[in-house]
Amino acid sequence: MTKVIYNITDLSDKTYKNILLVRTDRIGDVILSLPAAALLKDLYPGCRITFLAREYTAPLIALSKQVDAVINDDPALSARALAKIIKTHDFDLAVLLHPTGRLAWALWLAGIPARIGTAYRSYSLLFNRRVKQHRKFSLKHELEHNLDLVRSGLGLPSGEGKEYQPEISIPPELKEQTARKLSGIIDTNQPFMVIHPGSGGSARDWPIQKFAELIDKIIISNLKSQISNIVVTLGPGEEHLKEKLRAHLKTQPAWVSGLSLPELAAFLSQAKLMVSNSTGPLHIATAVKTKVIGLYCPMIPCHPKRWGPYGPGHMTIVPNVSLCRQCIGPKCPEYDCMAKIMVDEVYSKTNQALTENNNRE
Repeated sequence: MTKVIYNITDLSDKTYKNILLVRTDRIGDVILSLPAAALLKDLYPGCRITFLAREYTAPLIALSKQVDAVINDDPALSARALAKIIKTHDFDLAVLLHPTGRLAWALWLAGIPARIGTAYRSYSLLFNRRVKQHRKFSLKHELEHNLDLVRSGLGLPSGEGKEYQPEISIPPELKEQTARKLSGIIDTNQPFMVIHPGSGGSARDWPIQKFAELIDKIIISNLKSQISNIVVTLGPGEEHLKEKLRAHLKTQPAWVSGLSLPELAAFLSQAKLMVSNSTGPLHIATAVKTKVIGLYCPMIPCHPKRWGPYGPGHMTIVPNVSLCRQCIGPKCPEYDCMAKIMVDEVYSKTNQALTENNNRE
């Protein structure tokens, strides 16, 4: 249960005009934090929302209509140096969605009057609104944890009411820019689906040979009548997967890499479907309203109930084994459990998703 365990000031009857949301970790974490901005906009109409984030994710956050500004966090800055930057913005409320000691100190040193964060950490005394919330082994969705932190931190009821989903908007000029960049590789005006075989090390992956079998099966099968192309997307540091996939492929998909995060979002917004491991680009796809099929491992910290695609119409597949807290590798009798996800099962869901898309159109 999420509840406030420490309170210096009553925040529930105050109106905030200048709010800082802090999330300086990875792509998926940031995407699943955007609904907190939408919630705050509803609670305090006319308020200004600023995100403190990594330079890498800042351009993606800027695509959200609920965010007015983004401050890049340079991790090389000390808490005191970061606090000086924050202080110039005169925030009246800060919500630390993913706490670290350095960030907690920076908010306190910046003198922000209301500071919401989680309890149980040595630096939690730096928050004047501490919320009792455990996340690591929770099967509650990360997005809902973020909303609960905001609501509980403000002394408001949590859980029910308006449903918030990740959402970013793609301007037409960004779509045009991305289409020009991919000219000769893929025609984004023709129906295509995306396969994303990497995960950036965030979870256990579906075996690369299984991805190759799926790609071959889709290209050779009658799904060709529903989509013109299969595109394999690769993130930074994932270029080596191209050769690994090619070693197993009998067909030739298109390959897309080297896009900025906004360009990737624009590209994914035009896809009919995405099949992916648990990773940030999967959450980008959900935020641009592209249907996804997510392949997830059974570890509780990585489970789709916690990190799955959020919103209607998406699908997830988890191997039919018991839940576990962490992967112990070859010592586990179920290792490698991700190989238990069969190509035919993923293909069947792909066929189902594309058919549903066509029926809606």
